[in-house]
Amino acid sequence: MSSEAKEKTAENWYQEGLSMGRLGNNEASIAAYLKAVELDPDNFRAWFNLGIRYGKIMKNLDASKCFKKALKLRPDDAMCHYSLAVVSNLIGETDDAFKHYGETLRSNPDFAKAHSNLAMLHYSLKRGKDTVRHLRLAKKLFEEQSDLQMVDNAKNILSECYKEFGIKPDDPV
Repeated sequence: MSSEAKEKTAENWYQEGLSMGRLGNNEASIAAYLKAVELDPDNFRAWFNLGIRYGKIMKNLDASKCFKKALKLRPDDAMCHYSLAVVSNLIGETDDAFKHYGETLRSNPDFAKAHSNLAMLHYSLKRGKDTVRHLRLAKKLFEEQSDLQMVDNAKNILSECYKEFGIKPDDPV
């Protein structure tokens, strides 16, 4: 190990991971975050960002492990729950995806993308009312955020769901 590597702190490695990530160098970013958590296993930010970088290169099992370690350090972190829900869904851990979207929304009920993703998870299981309920919430929140593209997406999907599940736009769900 070089003397430079010996002298770097966990924070130095974390900052290098951020810099490499901003440059799009996922491998170097991952290597730096690994050094950061080796020196400071309780570094939430390094574990979380390591999970993000693993996700960017489709190493979703590794990403899941990192998000789980981060959540042990900050059990109520909405963004970490959301990120774990996303990768859990991608690796086929549907129950975990539901659990972590639920935790995301418990911490942040106005998290529009969590409602939208949860709607799609319900849709994959043909749970019409749950799909429509979360899509309606997502659409409302996207409108409040002036995210017109996501509003249009939600409208289009809702229209299809109303037909597919025999639900009317003004039906309570």
